[in-house]
Amino acid sequence: MKHTTATYTLNYDPLDQQINFEGMLRPVTTDELTGILDYLKQIHDQVEGILRLNFQRLRYINAAGIKALSLFIDYARNKDALSIKVIASSVIAWSERVLPNLRAVWDKVEFSIYDKNFYKSQGIIEDSEFIPLLRNQTRILWPLEKDVLKNHGLKTGMRVADICCGCGDVPLLISREFKPSYILGVDHSEAAVAYARTMQEDFNIHNAEFQRGDATTLMINDNSFDFVLCRLSLQIFSEPGLILKELVRIARPGGRIYVICEDYDLIVGYPESASIHETYQRAAVYGDQMGMDLRSGKKLFSMLAQARLEEIQTDHIMLDTTNANREAFAQVIESWKDFSVNTIGTDLNLDQADQNTLLSGYEAQLRAIRSETGFTTWGIVACSGRKPMA
Repeated sequence: MKHTTATYTLNYDPLDQQINFEGMLRPVTTDELTGILDYLKQIHDQVEGILRLNFQRLRYINAAGIKALSLFIDYARNKDALSIKVIASSVIAWSERVLPNLRAVWDKVEFSIYDKNFYKSQGIIEDSEFIPLLRNQTRILWPLEKDVLKNHGLKTGMRVADICCGCGDVPLLISREFKPSYILGVDHSEAAVAYARTMQEDFNIHNAEFQRGDATTLMINDNSFDFVLCRLSLQIFSEPGLILKELVRIARPGGRIYVICEDYDLIVGYPESASIHETYQRAAVYGDQMGMDLRSGKKLFSMLAQARLEEIQTDHIMLDTTNANREAFAQVIESWKDFSVNTIGTDLNLDQADQNTLLSGYEAQLRAIRSETGFTTWGIVACSGRKPMA
Protein backbone atom coordinates (compact mmCIF):
# COMPACT_ATOMS: atom_id res chain seq x y z
CA MET A 1 0.00 0.00 0.00
CA LYS A 2 1.72 3.17 -1.25
CA HIS A 3 1.21 6.89 -1.51
CA THR A 4 3.44 8.09 -4.33
CA THR A 5 4.20 11.43 -5.99
CA ALA A 6 6.98 12.60 -8.28
CA THR A 7 9.28 13.42 -5.36
CA TYR A 8 8.36 11.11 -2.48
CA THR A 9 6.84 7.77 -1.58
CA LEU A 10 5.13 6.56 1.59
CA ASN A 11 5.13 2.78 1.58
CA TYR A 12 3.45 0.66 4.24
CA ASP A 13 5.21 -2.60 5.14
CA PRO A 14 2.76 -4.86 7.03
CA LEU A 15 5.51 -7.29 8.01
CA ASP A 16 7.12 -4.65 10.26
CA GLN A 17 3.93 -2.59 10.70
CA GLN A 18 6.00 0.30 9.42
CA ILE A 19 5.53 3.22 7.04
CA ASN A 20 8.72 3.92 5.09
CA PHE A 21 9.29 7.47 3.88
CA GLU A 22 11.49 7.86 0.79
CA GLY A 23 12.61 10.71 -1.45
CA MET A 24 11.95 14.37 -0.66
CA LEU A 25 8.80 15.07 1.31
CA ARG A 26 7.98 18.60 0.19
CA PRO A 27 4.25 19.00 -0.35
CA VAL A 28 3.28 22.38 -1.79
CA THR A 29 -0.51 22.48 -2.07
CA THR A 30 -3.19 21.89 0.53
CA ASP A 31 -4.36 18.88 -1.45
CA GLU A 32 -0.89 17.30 -1.19
CA LEU A 33 -0.78 17.85 2.55
CA THR A 34 -4.27 16.40 2.90
CA GLY A 35 -3.26 13.38 0.80
CA ILE A 36 -0.33 12.60 3.10
CA LEU A 37 -2.43 13.01 6.22
CA ASP A 38 -5.29 10.87 4.89
CA TYR A 39 -2.86 8.10 3.96
CA LEU A 40 -1.28 8.10 7.42
CA LYS A 41 -4.69 8.09 9.11
CA GLN A 42 -5.84 5.20 6.93
CA ILE A 43 -2.86 3.06 7.98
CA HIS A 44 -3.29 4.10 11.61
CA ASP A 45 -6.89 2.94 11.70
CA GLN A 46 -6.04 -0.50 10.25
CA VAL A 47 -3.38 -1.60 12.74
CA GLU A 48 -2.96 -2.31 16.43
CA GLY A 49 -0.06 -2.11 18.83
CA ILE A 50 2.99 -0.23 17.51
CA LEU A 51 3.14 1.77 14.27
CA ARG A 52 6.63 2.65 13.11
CA LEU A 53 7.47 5.68 10.96
CA ASN A 54 10.82 5.05 9.28
CA PHE A 55 12.73 8.01 7.80
CA GLN A 56 15.99 6.26 6.90
CA ARG A 57 15.59 6.96 3.18
CA LEU A 58 14.02 10.41 3.36
CA ARG A 59 16.51 12.92 1.98
CA TYR A 60 14.59 16.12 2.72
CA ILE A 61 11.43 17.43 4.34
CA ASN A 62 9.93 20.92 4.12
CA ALA A 63 7.76 22.84 6.58
CA ALA A 64 4.56 21.54 5.02
CA GLY A 65 5.84 17.98 5.39
CA ILE A 66 6.54 18.58 9.06
CA LYS A 67 3.05 20.03 9.42
CA ALA A 68 1.52 16.89 7.91
CA LEU A 69 3.48 14.73 10.38
CA SER A 70 2.50 16.94 13.31
CA LEU A 71 -1.17 16.77 12.35
CA PHE A 72 -0.92 12.99 12.14
CA ILE A 73 0.74 12.71 15.57
CA ASP A 74 -2.02 14.91 16.96
CA TYR A 75 -4.59 12.56 15.35
CA ALA A 76 -2.84 9.56 16.95
CA ARG A 77 -2.74 11.34 20.32
CA ASN A 78 -6.46 12.01 20.26
CA LYS A 79 -7.21 8.42 19.29
CA ASP A 80 -4.70 7.08 21.84
CA ALA A 81 -5.02 3.62 20.30
CA LEU A 82 -1.45 2.99 19.12
CA SER A 83 2.14 3.52 20.15
CA ILE A 84 4.13 5.54 17.61
CA LYS A 85 7.83 4.91 17.05
CA VAL A 86 9.82 7.35 14.91
CA ILE A 87 13.02 5.92 13.41
CA ALA A 88 15.68 8.34 12.16
CA SER A 89 19.20 8.04 10.74
CA SER A 90 22.28 9.91 11.91
CA VAL A 91 23.51 10.29 8.33
CA ILE A 92 20.64 12.70 7.58
CA ALA A 93 21.48 15.97 9.27
CA TRP A 94 17.95 17.30 9.61
CA SER A 95 16.42 14.13 11.10
CA GLU A 96 18.14 14.36 14.48
CA ARG A 97 17.23 18.03 14.70
CA VAL A 98 13.65 18.01 13.41
CA LEU A 99 12.00 14.67 14.14
CA PRO A 100 12.35 14.77 17.97
CA ASN A 101 10.07 17.81 17.88
CA LEU A 102 7.16 15.48 17.17
CA ARG A 103 7.30 14.49 20.83
CA ALA A 104 6.15 18.02 21.66
CA VAL A 105 2.83 17.09 20.02
CA TRP A 106 2.56 13.85 21.97
CA ASP A 107 5.02 12.84 24.63
CA LYS A 108 4.30 9.15 24.05
CA VAL A 109 6.05 9.24 20.66
CA GLU A 110 9.24 7.17 20.89
CA PHE A 111 12.20 8.50 18.93
CA SER A 112 15.29 6.48 18.03
CA ILE A 113 18.35 6.85 15.84
CA TYR A 114 18.83 3.29 14.74
CA ASP A 115 22.43 3.61 13.48
CA LYS A 116 24.05 5.12 16.56
CA ASN A 117 25.20 1.67 17.67
CA PHE A 118 24.18 -0.63 14.85
CA TYR A 119 27.34 -2.71 14.78
CA LYS A 120 29.46 -3.63 17.78
CA SER A 121 32.78 -2.16 16.68
CA GLN A 122 31.26 1.09 15.39
CA GLY A 123 32.90 3.35 17.96
CA ILE A 124 36.33 1.94 17.10
CA ILE A 125 36.03 1.67 13.31
CA GLU A 126 34.53 5.14 12.84
CA ASP A 127 37.05 6.96 15.02
CA SER A 128 39.52 9.23 13.21
CA GLU A 129 42.36 7.27 14.86
CA PHE A 130 41.40 4.29 12.67
CA ILE A 131 42.29 6.19 9.47
CA PRO A 132 46.08 5.60 9.61
CA LEU A 133 45.44 1.84 9.78
CA LEU A 134 43.29 2.06 6.63
CA ARG A 135 45.94 4.13 4.87
CA ASN A 136 48.69 1.66 5.74
CA GLN A 137 46.63 -1.24 4.40
CA THR A 138 45.91 0.52 1.13
CA ARG A 139 49.58 1.36 0.67
CA ILE A 140 50.54 -2.31 0.42
CA LEU A 141 47.29 -3.71 -1.03
CA TRP A 142 46.76 -1.35 -3.97
CA PRO A 143 49.76 -2.48 -6.10
CA LEU A 144 48.26 -5.99 -6.13
CA GLU A 145 44.56 -5.18 -6.05
CA LYS A 146 44.51 -2.84 -9.05
CA ASP A 147 45.30 -5.81 -11.30
CA VAL A 148 42.62 -7.89 -9.58
CA LEU A 149 40.08 -5.12 -10.22
CA LYS A 150 40.95 -5.21 -13.93
CA ASN A 151 40.47 -8.97 -13.90
CA HIS A 152 37.02 -8.50 -12.35
CA GLY A 153 35.88 -6.06 -15.02
CA LEU A 154 36.63 -2.52 -13.83
CA LYS A 155 37.16 -0.38 -16.94
CA THR A 156 37.59 3.21 -18.04
CA GLY A 157 34.38 5.24 -18.32
CA MET A 158 32.28 3.24 -15.86
CA ARG A 159 30.04 4.67 -13.15
CA VAL A 160 31.53 3.25 -9.97
CA ALA A 161 30.37 3.15 -6.34
CA ASP A 162 32.61 2.24 -3.40
CA ILE A 163 30.36 1.45 -0.43
CA CYS A 164 32.03 1.55 3.00
CA CYS A 165 34.86 3.43 1.30
CA GLY A 166 36.61 4.38 4.52
CA CYS A 167 38.91 7.37 4.17
CA GLY A 168 38.45 7.48 0.39
CA ASP A 169 41.95 6.56 -0.71
CA VAL A 170 40.85 3.67 -2.96
CA PRO A 171 38.13 5.65 -4.83
CA LEU A 172 40.69 8.36 -5.50
CA LEU A 173 43.25 5.81 -6.71
CA ILE A 174 40.57 4.29 -8.96
CA SER A 175 39.82 7.75 -10.30
CA ARG A 176 43.47 8.24 -11.21
CA GLU A 177 44.15 4.71 -12.48
CA PHE A 178 40.92 3.71 -14.23
CA LYS A 179 39.37 7.08 -15.12
CA PRO A 180 35.73 6.27 -14.40
CA SER A 181 33.10 8.69 -15.67
CA TYR A 182 32.04 9.11 -12.03
CA ILE A 183 32.86 7.46 -8.72
CA LEU A 184 30.85 7.74 -5.52
CA GLY A 185 32.31 6.87 -2.13
CA VAL A 186 29.92 6.24 0.77
CA ASP A 187 30.87 5.65 4.39
CA HIS A 188 29.09 5.95 7.71
CA SER A 189 32.07 7.52 9.47
CA GLU A 190 31.87 11.30 9.53
CA ALA A 191 35.63 11.50 10.19
CA ALA A 192 36.44 9.24 7.23
CA VAL A 193 34.23 11.15 4.81
CA ALA A 194 35.73 14.46 5.91
CA TYR A 195 39.21 13.04 5.33
CA ALA A 196 38.20 11.76 1.89
CA ARG A 197 36.86 15.15 0.84
CA THR A 198 40.09 16.83 1.95
CA MET A 199 42.15 14.33 -0.06
CA GLN A 200 39.93 14.87 -3.10
CA GLU A 201 40.52 18.60 -2.93
CA ASP A 202 44.27 18.14 -2.45
CA PHE A 203 44.45 15.82 -5.47
CA ASN A 204 42.23 18.08 -7.60
CA ILE A 205 39.94 15.19 -8.60
CA HIS A 206 36.61 16.29 -10.02
CA ASN A 207 34.82 13.08 -11.01
CA ALA A 208 34.50 11.76 -7.44
CA GLU A 209 31.97 12.46 -4.70
CA PHE A 210 31.95 11.40 -1.05
CA GLN A 211 28.93 11.27 1.21
CA ARG A 212 27.88 9.85 4.55
CA GLY A 213 25.53 6.94 4.28
CA ASP A 214 24.29 3.74 5.83
CA ALA A 215 25.40 0.74 3.77
CA THR A 216 22.24 -1.17 4.76
CA THR A 217 19.92 1.63 3.56
CA LEU A 218 21.64 3.57 0.80
CA MET A 219 20.06 6.75 -0.54
CA ILE A 220 20.98 5.72 -4.07
CA ASN A 221 18.56 4.91 -6.87
CA ASP A 222 18.18 1.36 -8.16
CA ASN A 223 20.33 0.28 -11.13
CA SER A 224 22.69 3.27 -10.92
CA PHE A 225 26.24 1.90 -11.24
CA ASP A 226 28.27 -0.30 -13.58
CA PHE A 227 30.69 -1.49 -10.91
CA VAL A 228 30.03 -1.59 -7.15
CA LEU A 229 32.78 -2.23 -4.62
CA CYS A 230 32.71 -3.09 -0.92
CA ARG A 231 36.19 -3.72 0.42
CA LEU A 232 37.17 -5.18 3.81
CA SER A 233 33.82 -4.16 5.24
CA LEU A 234 31.31 -7.02 5.12
CA GLN A 235 33.51 -8.68 7.74
CA ILE A 236 32.79 -6.08 10.42
CA PHE A 237 28.97 -6.26 10.27
CA SER A 238 26.85 -8.85 12.04
CA GLU A 239 24.40 -8.95 9.10
CA PRO A 240 26.52 -8.58 5.94
CA GLY A 241 23.66 -9.89 3.81
CA LEU A 242 21.81 -6.59 4.33
CA ILE A 243 24.71 -4.71 2.79
CA LEU A 244 25.10 -7.17 -0.06
CA LYS A 245 21.42 -6.74 -0.88
CA GLU A 246 21.97 -2.99 -1.24
CA LEU A 247 25.07 -3.49 -3.39
CA VAL A 248 23.01 -5.61 -5.77
CA ARG A 249 20.15 -3.13 -5.78
CA ILE A 250 22.24 -0.14 -6.84
CA ALA A 251 24.14 -2.05 -9.55
CA ARG A 252 22.67 -1.84 -13.02
CA PRO A 253 21.53 -5.11 -14.66
CA GLY A 254 24.70 -6.64 -16.06
CA GLY A 255 26.88 -4.64 -13.67
CA ARG A 256 29.35 -6.27 -11.31
CA ILE A 257 29.46 -6.37 -7.52
CA TYR A 258 32.98 -6.77 -6.16
CA VAL A 259 33.75 -7.56 -2.51
CA ILE A 260 36.91 -8.46 -0.63
CA CYS A 261 37.32 -9.79 2.89
CA GLU A 262 40.19 -10.93 5.03
CA ASP A 263 40.56 -14.50 6.20
CA TYR A 264 42.81 -14.98 9.20
CA ASP A 265 43.07 -18.69 8.37
CA LEU A 266 45.24 -17.62 5.42
CA ILE A 267 47.82 -15.84 7.59
CA VAL A 268 50.98 -17.85 8.17
CA GLY A 269 54.51 -16.98 9.18
CA TYR A 270 57.98 -18.42 9.69
CA PRO A 271 60.14 -19.08 11.66
CA GLU A 272 57.89 -18.51 14.72
CA SER A 273 54.91 -20.22 13.10
CA ALA A 274 53.11 -21.42 16.24
CA SER A 275 53.12 -18.04 17.94
CA ILE A 276 51.84 -16.24 14.83
CA HIS A 277 49.13 -18.86 14.28
CA GLU A 278 47.98 -18.65 17.91
CA THR A 279 47.71 -14.87 17.79
CA TYR A 280 45.53 -14.80 14.68
CA GLN A 281 43.30 -17.59 15.92
CA ARG A 282 42.76 -15.66 19.14
CA ALA A 283 42.31 -12.38 17.26
CA ALA A 284 39.59 -14.01 15.14
CA VAL A 285 37.77 -15.19 18.28
CA TYR A 286 38.02 -11.74 19.83
CA GLY A 287 36.76 -10.33 16.54
CA ASP A 288 33.73 -12.61 16.81
CA GLN A 289 33.03 -11.11 20.22
CA MET A 290 33.18 -7.63 18.63
CA GLY A 291 30.74 -8.65 15.86
CA MET A 292 33.49 -9.02 13.24
CA ASP A 293 34.06 -12.13 11.13
CA LEU A 294 37.78 -12.12 10.41
CA ARG A 295 37.57 -15.50 8.68
CA SER A 296 34.90 -14.37 6.23
CA GLY A 297 36.93 -14.46 3.00
CA LYS A 298 36.18 -18.12 2.42
CA LYS A 299 32.43 -17.40 2.69
CA LEU A 300 32.18 -14.80 -0.07
CA PHE A 301 31.54 -17.19 -2.95
CA SER A 302 28.56 -18.70 -1.12
CA MET A 303 27.22 -15.26 -0.20
CA LEU A 304 27.31 -14.04 -3.80
CA ALA A 305 25.82 -17.30 -5.06
CA GLN A 306 22.97 -17.05 -2.55
CA ALA A 307 22.39 -13.48 -3.75
CA ARG A 308 21.80 -15.07 -7.20
CA LEU A 309 24.64 -13.26 -8.91
CA GLU A 310 25.98 -14.74 -12.12
CA GLU A 311 29.46 -15.39 -13.54
CA ILE A 312 30.99 -15.39 -10.07
CA GLN A 313 34.78 -15.28 -10.05
CA THR A 314 37.31 -15.28 -7.25
CA ASP A 315 40.92 -14.28 -6.67
CA HIS A 316 43.30 -14.49 -3.77
CA ILE A 317 45.17 -11.33 -2.95
CA MET A 318 48.03 -13.00 -1.12
CA LEU A 319 50.28 -10.30 0.15
CA ASP A 320 53.56 -11.52 1.59
CA THR A 321 57.14 -10.53 2.29
CA THR A 322 58.16 -11.25 -1.32
CA ASN A 323 55.63 -8.99 -3.08
CA ALA A 324 55.30 -6.11 -0.60
CA ASN A 325 57.71 -3.58 0.80
CA ARG A 326 58.76 -5.11 4.08
CA GLU A 327 58.78 -1.91 6.08
CA ALA A 328 55.36 -0.87 4.76
CA PHE A 329 54.10 -4.36 5.65
CA ALA A 330 55.58 -3.95 9.13
CA GLN A 331 53.70 -0.67 9.55
CA VAL A 332 50.43 -2.50 8.83
CA ILE A 333 51.19 -5.15 11.44
CA GLU A 334 52.18 -2.44 13.93
CA SER A 335 48.75 -0.88 13.34
CA TRP A 336 47.04 -4.24 13.82
CA LYS A 337 49.03 -4.90 16.99
CA ASP A 338 47.95 -1.62 18.53
CA PHE A 339 44.34 -2.04 17.40
CA SER A 340 44.05 -5.63 18.59
CA VAL A 341 46.01 -5.54 21.84
CA ASN A 342 45.13 -2.05 23.03
CA THR A 343 41.83 -0.99 21.45
CA ILE A 344 40.01 -4.34 21.27
CA GLY A 345 41.84 -5.65 24.33
CA THR A 346 40.57 -2.71 26.35
CA ASP A 347 37.05 -2.96 24.95
CA LEU A 348 36.85 -6.68 25.82
CA ASN A 349 38.62 -6.26 29.16
CA LEU A 350 41.27 -8.84 28.25
CA ASP A 351 43.54 -9.72 31.13
CA GLN A 352 47.28 -9.13 30.92
CA ALA A 353 48.04 -12.76 30.04
CA ASP A 354 45.71 -12.71 27.02
CA GLN A 355 47.09 -9.36 25.90
CA ASN A 356 50.63 -10.72 26.19
CA THR A 357 49.73 -13.78 24.09
CA LEU A 358 48.32 -11.54 21.36
CA LEU A 359 51.33 -9.26 21.55
CA SER A 360 53.84 -12.09 21.27
CA GLY A 361 52.41 -13.28 17.93
CA TYR A 362 52.42 -9.82 16.39
CA GLU A 363 55.98 -9.30 17.57
CA ALA A 364 56.95 -12.66 16.06
CA GLN A 365 55.38 -11.65 12.76
CA LEU A 366 57.22 -8.32 12.83
CA ARG A 367 60.51 -10.15 13.37
CA ALA A 368 59.71 -12.36 10.36
CA ILE A 369 59.00 -9.32 8.21
CA ARG A 370 62.16 -7.49 9.25
CA SER A 371 64.40 -10.54 8.88
CA GLU A 372 65.94 -11.22 5.46
CA THR A 373 65.08 -14.91 5.86
CA GLY A 374 61.62 -14.50 7.45
CA PHE A 375 58.31 -15.00 5.66
CA THR A 376 54.68 -14.13 6.44
CA THR A 377 51.41 -13.50 4.63
CA TRP A 378 48.21 -11.46 4.69
CA GLY A 379 45.49 -13.37 2.87
CA ILE A 380 42.42 -11.75 1.31
CA VAL A 381 39.72 -13.25 -0.91
CA ALA A 382 38.26 -11.16 -3.74
CA CYS A 383 34.93 -12.22 -5.21
CA SER A 384 32.65 -10.62 -7.77
CA GLY A 385 29.47 -11.49 -9.58
CA ARG A 386 27.27 -10.07 -12.32
CA LYS A 387 23.79 -8.79 -11.60
CA PRO A 388 21.29 -10.67 -13.80
CA MET A 389 19.80 -8.77 -16.71
CA ALA A 390 16.28 -9.55 -15.57
